[in-house]
Amino acid sequence: MKALITGISGRVGANLARQMKGRGYDIRGLVMPDDPQAGKAARLGVELIEADIADADAARAAAAGVDVIVHQGAQIPQGTDPAERMLDVNTRATMSLLEGALASGAPLKRFVLASTYQTYNPFVTSPVSFEEASPQKPIDIYALTKLLSEEICLCYMREYGLPVTILRYSSIKAVNEVLGMLHPAWLNYFIEMTLSRNRIPWFGAEHVEETKAIMSELLATPDAVCAVSDADGRPWELVVTDVRDVVDGTILALESERAIGEAFNMTGPPPVTYARAARLLADATGRPYREVSMPFWRGAKATTDKARATLGYDPQYSFDKMVQTALAYQRGEPIDQIPN
Repeated sequence: MKALITGISGRVGANLARQMKGRGYDIRGLVMPDDPQAGKAARLGVELIEADIADADAARAAAAGVDVIVHQGAQIPQGTDPAERMLDVNTRATMSLLEGALASGAPLKRFVLASTYQTYNPFVTSPVSFEEASPQKPIDIYALTKLLSEEICLCYMREYGLPVTILRYSSIKAVNEVLGMLHPAWLNYFIEMTLSRNRIPWFGAEHVEETKAIMSELLATPDAVCAVSDADGRPWELVVTDVRDVVDGTILALESERAIGEAFNMTGPPPVTYARAARLLADATGRPYREVSMPFWRGAKATTDKARATLGYDPQYSFDKMVQTALAYQRGEPIDQIPN
């Protein structure tokens, strides 16, 4: 079976391609021009097409003659890229791929869209667990473009009968990204992104100056591991997913007839508190453990009950296991994934 994977050089795309190739799929991958990770994709030993996915003609051509499409390619907010670039890559490209599938002589057996749980707006200061039927009210352009892509996929299913499946991922990490998590610069990036371009701070404008002061002090210890809690001592919760769980769940969705026309939250095991995660990282790396009190709480999650019941999805990799695998990788031992 011929499969197109966009974003094949990414953390999910490369691991997905390897797994699908092992299951007998004939893989075609789409890589962007000048992609710094192109070498990783080349080592997979699959057909590669180099093209800007935002080029409608190129995207349509890539979709020609394939049996399934797994659309992993995406543009996240970064650098000075305009917001319109996210619309081009995340939304218009989805339509171009679907149009290419329609124009192809081979009937498409499945289109899997990699979306995000950010479409629910997880940037809230009270505990909540999102189900697939929860209202989708994105507060950032990236999540908006993903929600638009979801609607495009469902429209093409209603209008043309194309079999689509939507997966909502959350904070995926590969093995080489785990041990460096929770450092002050990472936390500061998150805060600065929230406040950039005159955004309305989701955690409350009244907390902005206090938050900035906390971060200024924290950045003086750049290699610290941050165990964050709110002003009442309630630990933040870390919603993170191991790439291996995502790959396994994506294949389950791709190959299940029951997944057609459905959306699934594709996240990991229950979240770990920042305090627990920070202690694991500090013990594993020797980085200094820092308790941090913020004036707000963070940790909204998405339930995987539907994916478990419908697909048999069973995420295996807790944060403890992710740290264990990262340490094995650091020691040079063989691991069961491709680093990002």
